[in-house]
Amino acid sequence: MSELQQHLTQQLQIALSPSYLEVINESANHSGPATESHFKLIVVSEYFKDLALIARHRFINQLFKEELDHIHALAMHTYTPDEWRLKSGAPDSPNCAGGSQS
Repeated sequence: MSELQQHLTQQLQIALSPSYLEVINESANHSGPATESHFKLIVVSEYFKDLALIARHRFINQLFKEELDHIHALAMHTYTPDEWRLKSGAPDSPNCAGGSQS
């Protein structure tokens, strides 16, 4: 696990006490030399119970305000435990649209 991936994981665990958490480094699926530029978050937390989707994303954007200066893309999939039980998992990430992949 990369340093940034580990940092994101730890911060989410502290802030949200998730019942399920995945922080996936998808940088290798995208063009360019950056190794920590594209991440996908799957977060299941009771904290989201009374928050609209946009508020959940704003919370995470604020949590990672400094980190987002270095992250090109952050896909956020945020669920309450009840919502997660109804899902069959988070959606797949789209293919890279920027330039050629290495």
